[in-house]
Amino acid sequence: MTRRRQLWYYPLFQIPFILFTGCVLLALLFSLLNWGRPSVAVVLSLDLSGSTFSNHPLQFNQPQTVMAQQVRAAKLYLQRNQRDLANPNEVMIHGFGCNVVFLTPRFETNSDLLLTQLDQALNRSDLLAQVDPSATNLSGAIAMATQQLQLIPNRCRELLLITDGEASVDASVVAHARQQRVKINAIVIGDHAPQLAAATQATGGQYRSAPVAILEELVGQTFFEGFNSNARWPIFWGGMAVICFMWLLVLPLDRWILQGWFHLPMNLAGQIASGQWQFLSFSGDFRAGPLYQPVEEQA
Repeated sequence: MTRRRQLWYYPLFQIPFILFTGCVLLALLFSLLNWGRPSVAVVLSLDLSGSTFSNHPLQFNQPQTVMAQQVRAAKLYLQRNQRDLANPNEVMIHGFGCNVVFLTPRFETNSDLLLTQLDQALNRSDLLAQVDPSATNLSGAIAMATQQLQLIPNRCRELLLITDGEASVDASVVAHARQQRVKINAIVIGDHAPQLAAATQATGGQYRSAPVAILEELVGQTFFEGFNSNARWPIFWGGMAVICFMWLLVLPLDRWILQGWFHLPMNLAGQIASGQWQFLSFSGDFRAGPLYQPVEEQA
């Protein structure tokens, strides 16, 4: 009596099974343990132009203004950076109106120090004059952030621009940011800003147009988690698992379905299952061998 071995005795089944299991485990480990999370440098650039505090000097850095909401959102990002990350982002905070000013003097991973520096900068009596809130200089903010980020090696470079007004964006500034691998990300509080949206798209960043009520959620959750996501690795290992699984199906498809249900010849079933058709140029006959050979045993 002739009897075929079980499928798991064949290398064509064993090797894809081992690789499939390994890829699934790696996808789970990278997802659950957050392996492969990128090292990130971030510039938070806050709009301090007059429209963020009702164009009245006495309202500068006062509660209930859009400016105050931006500051609270930036502080939430810093708190999560300290609390949730074993390897915190290097963060620097800028403010801009007509001019760009440093609200923190350098990149830091210590969020407590950054929070202290931010409060000190916002309480400076000359800050309003330095910013000059008469205009919204988006191009200047992007250019300054790019200049600072290009000094940070071996980290993903992210700019998060928060503004409530639409202004023009110089194409050369966006091109330079792209050349320096700086991703421009933007939150526009209010109407859609097409030039800023185009800048984020050109550099691979994210763009959101949203009311001020959800600003903290966007900065502290959506963008923070986006900057610190290792999603590429679980997706990569998941894709590899799918490829291995397709090869794992070759023998079951060949034996159980094509030969078992459809009663196809062994050589034709093997060709269909593996997706590899072999032709001889002269005879035109199918000459591909079967995927496995039966083992003959005496009953």
